[in-house]
Order: sequence, then structure tokens, then C-alpha cells
Amino acid sequence: AQNFAGIAYSNFQNIRVRHAKEGIFMNAEDGSFVNSNSFLGGAISGGITDIALHAEGPGSCNDNKFYGIVIEPSQTNIAHVFVSGAKTNIRLLDVRLEGTEMMELNRPLIIIDDSSYGNVMNGMLGHNNIQADFNRNPEITFTTNKMVGVHPAPSNLLWNDGFHGLTADLTNGGGSMNGWSMPGQNWFGTILDASEDIYPNHRVLSIDYRNYGGAFKLQPANLPPSPAHSFATFGVFVRSSVPGALSVVMRSQNGNIISSSPNIGTPDKWEWVGMSSLYDKTAPYFYFNINGDVEITAPFFAYGQAPATPGTSFLPSSGGQLSGTLTLGVVDGFVPPGIKPLGANVNEWTLPTSDGNHFIVDSSTSTGSATLVTRLNAKTSTRFTKGTLITLMFPYAGIRVKGSGGYIKLKNLQDFVSTVHSSLTLLSGDSGTWSEVSRNV
Repeated sequence: AQNFAGIAYSNFQNIRVRHAKEGIFMNAEDGSFVNSNSFLGGAISGGITDIALHAEGPGSCNDNKFYGIVIEPSQTNIAHVFVSGAKTNIRLLDVRLEGTEMMELNRPLIIIDDSSYGNVMNGMLGHNNIQADFNRNPEITFTTNKMVGVHPAPSNLLWNDGFHGLTADLTNGGGSMNGWSMPGQNWFGTILDASEDIYPNHRVLSIDYRNYGGAFKLQPANLPPSPAHSFATFGVFVRSSVPGALSVVMRSQNGNIISSSPNIGTPDKWEWVGMSSLYDKTAPYFYFNINGDVEITAPFFAYGQAPATPGTSFLPSSGGQLSGTLTLGVVDGFVPPGIKPLGANVNEWTLPTSDGNHFIVDSSTSTGSATLVTRLNAKTSTRFTKGTLITLMFPYAGIRVKGSGGYIKLKNLQDFVSTVHSSLTLLSGDSGTWSEVSRNV
């Protein structure tokens, strides 16, 4: 196609091509297009010199579909299929591709230039392999004893996709949370009760947007780089009565900021808002752009172009091995006040069970001095799972943990008394009991 014209929506059936330099050649000049044409059946076979099926830009030359076609010259000088151009891709569906002499000549059956992406190919492939960036073309799914395609890893790369350990300033706005950058004070944040979860152990973060100072940009922190991938997939579940309260944003490969479609605004339903696009490898930038009151949960990020799998996590429950750094959540553990509130036992502390394993005991000389601890998480609904290790970090001196009670057993049944920057590590047992593992005083 040339002169700003186009060829589209055509249907070709049972075409047979032989004895030619190129079998089928599709080309779109800049400003022209060759789109959404369909080829059903047919064959490109003997006597093809250079390329059996050739598609190229620089104009739009995409979504051209080949159903059940046979491409089987014994050899070609370049490749049986050659695709190039940033706006070019083809769909080979249930095809047969063979080249009996291509293996001996060490030539690939298919060449996809790195500029092309989003090609879809499946069916039968014989006698040699494919030259392509499979991370840009994950729907090439031939599986043979000569080659196999590549799908993106489905693992969620977000640290703390469960929104645990939020520390919010409910007076001035703003706050912090492990694994996330939460700049500014133009928002109030709270974590809803676990009964609101739509995925196991993934909390719902409620954002009260204060409508000043621009959008609140909730950005994942510490994302690992992945130079092999050109695409990134990013999204989150959203519930809000405000249309356009949240969109997903990234910096594209050309340096421009691009965004997903925003939420529609369905106060009683969860919406998935996300995108999968080519991203800027040199300066990656991803965030949720929040312009209204919204509840969010189960965010997802992965490299590659594939559907998101929210609710997934790095570590399986069946066990595993780590060769890198293991980072655990750090949470504030508040000392109960010295006066009994509403009949509570001030010697029984309740720590959050799903936000981390290290607790910085938030106390001062006024609240911490002479405080006695006899039990942790007494209520059945608040208890840690048997086998959980926790470490209590004490910035201040004077807190005493009873070592010989019915629920906390310390070494030699001796009490632990905190000194400045001391710590106590405990192992949870049955029925809300604890045993000392180590201490640092």
C-alpha cells in the first residue's frame, strides 16, 4: 500500500503460490496501511527463492491472519517468513511450516526483526527454529524438538502487594508502607477489615483524597530491573463511586507518560484497571494516579506482555530455597496505656499478625517504664500461626516481659527487662503460647 492508501478487510481462499522470488509480500509505506486481511487455507511451496511470506512497514501492516496455510518450500535464501517494522505483525494460526533443507543450511524458518512485536503463531513447525525476541512475541507457541516459545514469568514482582503495615498520619495526612512510595499529605489512608479482602491475605487500602496539590501518586518501590523484557504489565483492583479516580501510569519506551483507561466508577463493584505496554528501560516509572476517593487491593506488576494474575506471591506455601536477600516487614508495636482502657488487661499486648515479623515497641520512658508483659495476642482470632518467629525491638529501657507465666516461657524462666536498643525473639506455639529463641540486652 502506498500514497496514503490502504488494503484492508480482504478475504483470500485456497491460494497456491510456487516458483517466485517471494510468495506473498505485504508492505505499507509510511502513512499507508495493510490491515486485517484474511487468508484461508492454501499453500506456498516449491520454487520460492528468498521469502515465502514477507510483511514489513514502516506503515501499519498488522492483524493480517493466515488460517491453516501450508508454507513448505524445501529452502529459502532468507527465511520462509520474515516480519519487520514497529507497526507490523502477522497471525499464523494452525499453520504447517516446513523446510527440509533449512537445517543443513543453518537458516531459521522464521525471522522476526526486533522492531516487530505482538506476532501470534501456532501449529506445526519442522526442520529448524525461529529467530525472534520471544519476550516481545509471547504468543509464538510452537513447541518442537528444535525450538520452544517463551511466556513471561507470571510472578508478581511487587513487594507487599498485600498492603500490610500501613503507618498513616490521620491528623495531617500522608503515611508510609513497606514496598511503596507514598509522597505528599494530600491523602488519608486506612486498611479495611480483613472481611473486605477479595484475595486471601491481600488487604484493602482505602484512600481519602483531599483534592489539592495534584494527584496522589502511589508508586511501587524497589522493583527489580529486567533488561530482557520490553513490556511491563501493571494493574490493580479498584472500587470507587468517583469515575476516573484512578488510572495506571507508566513511562513508555519513547519517554512519554502513558496511562490506562481509568476506573468507570462502580461503588459496589470491583473493577480491574491495568495496562500492558512497552516501557522505558532506561528510566522506568510506574505508579497509580489517584484523583478521588478510592479503595484498592491486589495490585500486580510483571515484566512481559501477558494477562495479570493478581493475588499471586513470590513464595509458595509448600516450601522453597532462597539464594538472595530475605526482607521481612517492620511494624510499630504499641505499648498499652498505663490505665486500663474499657476493662482491657494492660499486661496483654496485641500485635498485628499480618504486617511483619519485627516490631519496634513504640514506647517512651513515661509509657514504657515499669511496664509488665505477661501475654501476647490473647484472643484466638488475633493469634499468630504456630511456628511464627517475631522479634520485639526496644528503643527504650524498662519494659519487663514475664518469663515464667503460663503463656510466655523465657530462658531459665527468667524475666526479660529491656535496655536501650535491646531485642527479644520469640517462637509462637499452640494456644497463644510463646518460647524464647534469643535475646540481645
